[in-house]
Amino acid sequence: MLQLGKWNTLTIVRDSPQGLYLSSGDQDVLLPGKYVPSEYIDNEGYKPEAIGKEIDVFIYKDSGQRWIATTLKPVAKVNEIGFFEVKQITNVGAFIDWGLEKDLIIPFSEQTDELEVGDWIVAFVTIDPKTERIVASMHIDSFLAKDRGDLKEGQLVDLMIYRITELGYEVVIDQKYRGLVYQNTVFEPLDIGMESKGKIKSIRADGKIDVQWFIEKEEKQKEILTLLSENDGFMPYHDKSAPEQIQEVFGLSKKEFKRQIGHLYKEKKINIQADGIYLVK
Repeated sequence: MLQLGKWNTLTIVRDSPQGLYLSSGDQDVLLPGKYVPSEYIDNEGYKPEAIGKEIDVFIYKDSGQRWIATTLKPVAKVNEIGFFEVKQITNVGAFIDWGLEKDLIIPFSEQTDELEVGDWIVAFVTIDPKTERIVASMHIDSFLAKDRGDLKEGQLVDLMIYRITELGYEVVIDQKYRGLVYQNTVFEPLDIGMESKGKIKSIRADGKIDVQWFIEKEEKQKEILTLLSENDGFMPYHDKSAPEQIQEVFGLSKKEFKRQIGHLYKEKKINIQADGIYLVK
């Protein structure tokens, strides 16, 4: 059975002028030709030996609400939280860049703030039970676990900031739980959408979780410099590059990538040009 909004390992069962048809055993779905990996294509079309091969694809719905497969990587899957750029505002809601050809809608009822094109927001990807469409929601708290699960004090966790309050930064812990990083425990400005490793400091009697934020700035910058060195001192990525490209190459959101190369530029370790970033030798 196909899993909507998730990665599926499917079998190629036949080709067509539109692409390759894949099967889960009881359902077939089209992988359009533009998403078919080059290893399955030759000068005459699709290779016969592709039939029977397994392939990992992401399943979503196209603009006609038909199930479709892609090899593109979304910012977040169903039941995951991600950091998205607002691309369009319409009379039915806002559309965000999901990393796929079709943008993802946030209905007005699922927005916590008035959005504008160019905003960056944290949202949860889910399936609307009424329409069975994949949508996003900014009501993060309603999707987080109400208990602490198997978390323990001192445990290392993954964090993403989704709200800023007077006390500090509210974070999503391991895509499941809500935690708080106190303002007075960090020593540089943080922002919504930033991600980092962290440690569970304390779990209170009421279930609230206090978290220590680990600053990974130096490590991330070191990784960027290493990648530049491995690519002869130049990489064709900049503030106009697609977010999914940045995520795939650097493992960073586009906003965090821009932040980190900004630091490196100020430290005169790189130059930023229209065609990409250059390592200063």
